[in-house]
Amino acid sequence: MSEEGQVEEAAFIPHEKLPFRLAMMKLEKPFPPNIPLSEPLNTLRREWHFQYKLLRAEWKKEHYMTMAFGMLALALGSISAELWDGGDARSSGLEGLLAINGFHFFQFLVSILCWAWFTYRVWTFFPVMRVHAISLLVMWNGMMGAQIFYHRNNARFPIGLNLSDMMEGTLILLVVCFFLFFFWKAVVETRDLHVEVHHLHEDVRVMEAELAEHSLKGWTGLFGLWVGLITVSSWAGMHHVAAYGDSNYGFLVLHLLTGLPAVPILFLVLWYPQRMLGNQTRVRTRAAVDAALEMEGPSDEPNHRASCPDCGAPSKLVRNEKGAITHPCLADGCSAKVIIGTACSACTAVMPSRLDCTSCGVNAPAMDYLPDQEAW
Repeated sequence: MSEEGQVEEAAFIPHEKLPFRLAMMKLEKPFPPNIPLSEPLNTLRREWHFQYKLLRAEWKKEHYMTMAFGMLALALGSISAELWDGGDARSSGLEGLLAINGFHFFQFLVSILCWAWFTYRVWTFFPVMRVHAISLLVMWNGMMGAQIFYHRNNARFPIGLNLSDMMEGTLILLVVCFFLFFFWKAVVETRDLHVEVHHLHEDVRVMEAELAEHSLKGWTGLFGLWVGLITVSSWAGMHHVAAYGDSNYGFLVLHLLTGLPAVPILFLVLWYPQRMLGNQTRVRTRAAVDAALEMEGPSDEPNHRASCPDCGAPSKLVRNEKGAITHPCLADGCSAKVIIGTACSACTAVMPSRLDCTSCGVNAPAMDYLPDQEAW
């Protein structure tokens, strides 16, 4: 077998933690090349097909029940006689809450309880994404807050908009976009670090194959779709409330048609990185990782958790400040720290990706000496 064939075979060996791999996904009817944007569209479809098959294989009843609670919470908060005709826009604050009575107040409480249960279940399902799950829900409410300020003096916004009335809403919108962008950036850069650390290989083609296997293009498309849905839903819902006394049920319907699908898409946006990165990862940008390492200070202590996978003897493997796995050079007379799979900067000797245990002599990949924290 040729070297290229060996690399290709090694790159696409089915992963023990996955029932199938992204490279195995084939589209039955891909878009032909003569259609504009056919290649990126086929990429999105292929990755969405992979995610769909993966969730069908792994999701349980609890996952679907959690999404149902979230959609019920949004529906109960939107379909109410208090809002059916736009509500009373002249009542606000505590006065507005006290104006809700009877069944409508009960419906209001049930909606809050459903949102609380949805948040709790998401917090339980996705430990790696806990902080980000709360931040995305806050950003959703921030998007609604921006629309409140936009519609405060102009019930027909964006028709007849006045720049002097848009300062507060635009400021909130910029903050929301800032945090949404950094959430996306944190997930992508954590994926990059995950591949560099957990799928290190001396052959660049294998590394490229692993990076393609961990592609987030489909996930990015879903995240962009979610942002678009909550934007339209927030605008339509506030437009319905702001047009006091007008028959504008179409905006309420638009609010529901865009808000209800946003709940399961939010669930998918949180689930997929969790599934890819495992339970021991912290989703952070590279700048945040570097800042944390700098605050902790350099450490020359070997990682006490690194040990032989066969006999448990301690190993000198350690992660450097960038998260890469290093080991003292194996060449005679050289003890420089070398990243696994690269050449020593002092003597140019190549550090192999497999190491021999000094205690029992077993030869195993460097990653096997560290705790198994990867999920992909």
